[in-house]
Amino acid sequence: MSFAQRELSTKAAATLLVLGVSAMPALAQAPSQLYNKTIQINWSVTVVQDGGQVVPIAVSHTVYVSSSGRIFERGSRSGKRGQKQTDNAPGATRNAGGEATGLRFSGNRLVGQTAFAQGARQFVATFDSGFSSCTVAVTFGRDAGGIKRRGVDGQMHTVEKMTASGESCSIREGNPFGS
Repeated sequence: MSFAQRELSTKAAATLLVLGVSAMPALAQAPSQLYNKTIQINWSVTVVQDGGQVVPIAVSHTVYVSSSGRIFERGSRSGKRGQKQTDNAPGATRNAGGEATGLRFSGNRLVGQTAFAQGARQFVATFDSGFSSCTVAVTFGRDAGGIKRRGVDGQMHTVEKMTASGESCSIREGNPFGS
């Protein structure tokens, strides 16, 4: 195994370890400045899969922090071949597709992770000091063998590369999920 492969495998293992720990119900309280607010996180991902097929996917996470600090999430992915959506209640450790998932606050950051069949994704939304604006960064972890994930078409795919772009994060008052 080359140095680059070992380094990549180590990074994937570290990513999955972090995911495993943070997929447990959140212990950190949501910042009170975000109570009764919605955090909207979006990005696009270009997926190179199955021997070179390029698939653009739009990703959206709508996170609501209730007036008691509970975290609700709706995550969705959509592309030309379909759409997947999952609603996650506070403390959820699996999404609708059965993937391990976690969402927690760490200081002024909201950290979300999803473990794929092989590989993982993490997004980190970082808030300004007044919790009135945010930025988001998305990273993917993988082993030397690549990433395997069920696509929006419902099929399992071998992913050679995933590249996030167009990351955006915003905050607004209220509950987007109803009363």
